[in-house]
Amino acid sequence: APYLSAQEASQLPLDTFVQRSLECAPSALQQSHDFVDIFQGHLQRGSSSAQVALLVGESLERMGSAGASKATVDWACQLLVLASQGKSGGGAGGYRPPQAAGGSYAQVAGSGNGAWETPKQQQQPQQRQQSGSDVYIKSLFFPSEESFGELVNFLDSAKTSLDICVFNITDNDLARAIGNAKKRGVNVRIITDDEQLKCQGNDVERLGEQYGIPFKTDNDPKKFMHSKFAIIDRRAVWSGSYNWTVGARRSNNESAIVTNDSRTAQAFSAEFERLWNQF
Repeated sequence: APYLSAQEASQLPLDTFVQRSLECAPSALQQSHDFVDIFQGHLQRGSSSAQVALLVGESLERMGSAGASKATVDWACQLLVLASQGKSGGGAGGYRPPQAAGGSYAQVAGSGNGAWETPKQQQQPQQRQQSGSDVYIKSLFFPSEESFGELVNFLDSAKTSLDICVFNITDNDLARAIGNAKKRGVNVRIITDDEQLKCQGNDVERLGEQYGIPFKTDNDPKKFMHSKFAIIDRRAVWSGSYNWTVGARRSNNESAIVTNDSRTAQAFSAEFERLWNQF
């Protein structure tokens, strides 16, 4: 797909922005912070959801079925959701857990046909216990800028709390998303490995110094704090092999899942509290 920089996108009128960002959807997802801000600027200037829907439809029609990649549909869905939320944009940067958005994850940021979303009727018994809200689970693989964009959007969707338990953080884009969460009033805590804290490029201490984010380590050089998960608002979980590093983002074969299953979120929250109290 062609590349579109945020700087160039910021200079485009709405109709051209919609068309170009859909044609360059991987770029939009990779730079989701900036692209969402640009789009919300158009909404602030009076663009309506009906106008956006028409522009998205026309752009997709021009591209044809061959141009409608998953990235294209992902970005189109995000544009439509942001437009439907009005000028405020909901304050959560594109990704909305179903409980916050009032719809399924597929409707919010997925393929649109729910092909990868586990239907309720196929959930395991513990997952069917969650009533009044769709349960989603999505699988992600790396290296992939699309998957990375999902992680950034996940962090951006935190409203009240963000608990992070990871081996290492050296990716400045993730550090920026964490810092932004703190700046908008989210209660952020980090647990990480004590030896990794000393590594060049580690962002955890800087996040503590710059934003006042509390962190704890295992304080045991003979053992690793090797978990890799995050919980937003105690209701949605990201977990997998993925280290929060540039190498994992661009080079490593990694995997992760994201889910809003209530019992899973409760279990990971309890584990975070156990480690936080232990360290």
